[in-house]
Amino acid sequence: MKVKRDQITGAVLVVLGIVVIGLISQFSKPITAEYPGPRLMPGIAALGLVICGLGTFVNGCRQKEADAIILTKEGMIRVIITFAALWVYILGLQYLGFLIVTPVLVYGLTTYFAKASNAETKLWVRIVFALAVTFVIWFMYVQLFGMELPVGSLFE
Repeated sequence: MKVKRDQITGAVLVVLGIVVIGLISQFSKPITAEYPGPRLMPGIAALGLVICGLGTFVNGCRQKEADAIILTKEGMIRVIITFAALWVYILGLQYLGFLIVTPVLVYGLTTYFAKASNAETKLWVRIVFALAVTFVIWFMYVQLFGMELPVGSLFE
């Protein structure tokens, strides 16, 4: 039996989810009703990784035949560009803050992936999407959880 791409992807997602759960279990601040603490959002994301990974793995087991190519050269370039963008995003958070860097990253990545997949989306749709994603994340953290997001050292 050949190992299929979905089985590898699913297993990697499950392992990543378990690693994140292990790392956040070391946080000393408990989750309470008043303050969800630093474990809540990464915990939800890790649980999502495990669930999605299990689903992807099971789907891979149900496939009849293995995929011929796991990752093309173009796909590898997209992965590298995405990781580079996330690295720049982390640096940008330190200096410019969440409200400036997040919509730029979301807009940039959606534009890049839309062009890479030949999907035509209008400029205003990508801008509204980037602003909406930024607003939803800001609202959840700041308004619902009462937490702070990075404002950037240039604005402190």
